[in-house]
Amino acid sequence: MTDAPERQMTPAEREQYGRDWFEYTMTSPAPPPDSAYRQAGIANFVFAEMWSRPGLDMRTRRFITLACVGAADTAVPIMAHVYAAMKSGDVTYEEMMEFVLHFAVYSGWPKASILEQTVREQWERIQKEGGTVQMTLPVKPGA
Repeated sequence: MTDAPERQMTPAEREQYGRDWFEYTMTSPAPPPDSAYRQAGIANFVFAEMWSRPGLDMRTRRFITLACVGAADTAVPIMAHVYAAMKSGDVTYEEMMEFVLHFAVYSGWPKASILEQTVREQWERIQKEGGTVQMTLPVKPGA
């Protein structure tokens, strides 16, 4: 017996699926789809395609992403991904601080100092907000 082929999502379903994955991953609502970058790039590709793929768990994806945004010196993505990793409960504060130390060895102490400051600031923010949250895994339309 063969499985039926997976139904293709409509463009509207795909955009919503990407927005749902953004919220699941980043622990905050997706930005409005007011540009091609946000709609086609962020919602439809980064989150609808990459973050939702099988093969790697969320913790692994988070650590890969943290290393990449840290190495690239990208202030807003560093803040957003550090926050989301800890807010989701996928990465603890202690694990994040160990990540910073390991990151420093391979990417440099100055870059790690930015990460460490961001970890401390985002952890304080999370504590003021009441702690971590449990997000609901998005369901793919037609699945």
